[in-house]
Amino acid sequence: MKINPQPIFIMGTQRSGTTLLTRILSSHHDVFIQNEINIAQVFKNTPSRELILERITNNITATAHLSINDFLNQKNKSMWGVKDPQFTEHIESLKQFLPDYKFIIIVRDARAVVNSYINNKWGLGTNAYTGALRWLKEVKQQKTFMASSANNFLLIRYEDLVSNLEVELIKVCKHLNISFDPNMLLYYKTKANYQQNKSNIHTNEKPNIDFTKKWLQQLTSKQISIIEYVAGDELKANNYLLTGDIIVPFKWEKFYYKIHQTILGEIQIQYQLKKYWCKTKLKQFFSKKTHD
Repeated sequence: MKINPQPIFIMGTQRSGTTLLTRILSSHHDVFIQNEINIAQVFKNTPSRELILERITNNITATAHLSINDFLNQKNKSMWGVKDPQFTEHIESLKQFLPDYKFIIIVRDARAVVNSYINNKWGLGTNAYTGALRWLKEVKQQKTFMASSANNFLLIRYEDLVSNLEVELIKVCKHLNISFDPNMLLYYKTKANYQQNKSNIHTNEKPNIDFTKKWLQQLTSKQISIIEYVAGDELKANNYLLTGDIIVPFKWEKFYYKIHQTILGEIQIQYQLKKYWCKTKLKQFFSKKTHD
């Protein structure tokens, strides 16, 4: 089988639906998408395009214990790609891949994303103000990148993906120059090729439009107002409706929110890293016991 040497790049903010899109595309009979890589290692020291590709394939090889070509041949797939929300931090390096490579950007309602930031406690956005600032900065960076070579990009909305799955996937397939595969509509029946956890468990389920509305019940009216104050123009630019009156936060409130982010964000990150380290060590311990 002839392997396409040019990977697809999938981008988006954290909590925007990139993992869902990864799972859906990987259920296509001819496509494999790697779910996240060691970003710091891949983009270390401003690497060349060739070195970035080499490091990405090395990441996959380390997990699959096969070369990328052997891995894809084993799965009988010829097209591959990689998804990572942190690609946005390395757009300058990714510009080397234009105009030869394909990119997909998925955007999600800032209010839903910020709600998820707050609930997941990974230090991404500990409050509505700083979470909205993060979303706005990243979405603007992604769209500026896209504008530099529009034909290489497809922008889709998470809300459209879950409410009109087939329609959106037809667009994706056209962008990638591949045939539509009905198996993608049944992605939740296939085994995920990434480690599953609390934050991505819903990718095991059928598309659920209710997930797009959770922020309405979980955010307070003030939180919604703050997000719309920060990101309202960009929300409207992406065809999201605002809820109503916007309350402008006082300067002291903005200062408080930033301090809150700095302190609580660091606490959350350290907690999550320590929890991950403990889980990894326990898994290694029990794995060793099993093989002894």
